[in-house]
Amino acid sequence: MAPRPRSNLLITVSALLLVLFLVALTFHLMMTQRAPALYASGEVQAAIDLLLKVLGSLLLLLFLYVVFSRLARRDQPPSSTSAIDAYQYVVQLLREKEQELERLRSVAEQRAQEVESYNEDILRSVSSGVITFSRDGVVTTFNDAAASIFRLEREAAIDKTCAEVFGTRSTVAGLLERALTHGDVITREEFELEMPQGARIWVGVSTSLLKDRSGGLIGATFVCTDLTEIRALQEQVKLRERMMVLGEMSAGIAHEFRNLMGTILGAAKLIARQLPSGSPAQDSVRTISHVISDMDHLITQFLNFARKTEPDLRPVALEPWLKRVVEQVLEQTPAPHPRVETICFPDVSAVRIDEILMRQALGNLVQNAVEAMPGGGDLTVTASVRAMRGRRREVEVRVGDTGCGIPPDRLPKIFLPFYTTRPKGTGLGLALVHKIVLLHNGRIEVDSQENKGTTFRIYLPVA
Repeated sequence: MAPRPRSNLLITVSALLLVLFLVALTFHLMMTQRAPALYASGEVQAAIDLLLKVLGSLLLLLFLYVVFSRLARRDQPPSSTSAIDAYQYVVQLLREKEQELERLRSVAEQRAQEVESYNEDILRSVSSGVITFSRDGVVTTFNDAAASIFRLEREAAIDKTCAEVFGTRSTVAGLLERALTHGDVITREEFELEMPQGARIWVGVSTSLLKDRSGGLIGATFVCTDLTEIRALQEQVKLRERMMVLGEMSAGIAHEFRNLMGTILGAAKLIARQLPSGSPAQDSVRTISHVISDMDHLITQFLNFARKTEPDLRPVALEPWLKRVVEQVLEQTPAPHPRVETICFPDVSAVRIDEILMRQALGNLVQNAVEAMPGGGDLTVTASVRAMRGRRREVEVRVGDTGCGIPPDRLPKIFLPFYTTRPKGTGLGLALVHKIVLLHNGRIEVDSQENKGTTFRIYLPVA
């Protein structure tokens, strides 16, 4: 390749300046040695010194120019007389920049995905329900705990309005309106919520405003806690306390009634002995004796219910115990017997119960189930371990039948003393079952549909 004109000019100028600098320097040295007197006059020396300085400065500037121009050319495309080479060089640079931008975009996307995944892990791990709403009242976040608390699927809430999910007149809609419209923040509020699907739940809610970095309002955040189980336990404790007071008060009255009935029964037996054989009054006396006997049985049951009992808790293997209780009830029940299925899942370990009291409670439920299916049916008794989010592990014992069921208006009353729907019932069976379950720090629930069947669920703490 031929040398470029610009390079030739630099070489020529540099050589010329170097020659002049060397000539001036040589003249300076010769004059210093051979004619010092003439050179020392001052004018010649000053002129030579000035010429050396000028030439030296020019050489220095030329040297610096060459150095910086080479450095600058490192980041520039090599000069070429070919337009194709220049075009290819530009294309290569663009490709490199595009690859760098693609790498930076991938890194940014990966970082954003990591942050989003981390936030989702946090929301999925917390035991409290977290719900966020936009300024338009649309659900933007609905974690797994919230889905469990409100008995909803996450997909059924995301991107739906608050009114669609919770109802237009719900307490949640009211709290959201207060937060978005007036900026009200609720530290803690407890209320019962009726979901559009029909379920009724107790929740505790704390609200806060959701703002962006500049402080602008972009929505609201609700943190929720399920209080349904706690409220149910509180109600059961209150009922237990009322039953204890009622039992203590009525136990004395029952004893007095028993004494009076003993007197009446003794008088009836004395009259029966004094009456002649075949007297019509004998039937009346026998009726009195039977009624007194039935009343004595009722009072005995009531005293058993009212008596303060301390359970003797011991570990019991649940599977053989369940089968034994069901077999004992069926042995005392006339045919036809229902089809029976007893299932105890492997994860159920020993449970601490008072075997006698709990046998009485479970036997009562099994007996009621059999009597609800006089023409036969399906009786299912199961035991499993339940561990819901944020709650204690429990043993769940289910007694289900396919009998006549219980009307909805009677369900809230079935555990009350002396409430019965059977002609010969005393109304103390389920009340006693309820008391025994409470003595074990458990709870009992019931689901029933008329003409389809009833299922009782007993929940006991895991041993």
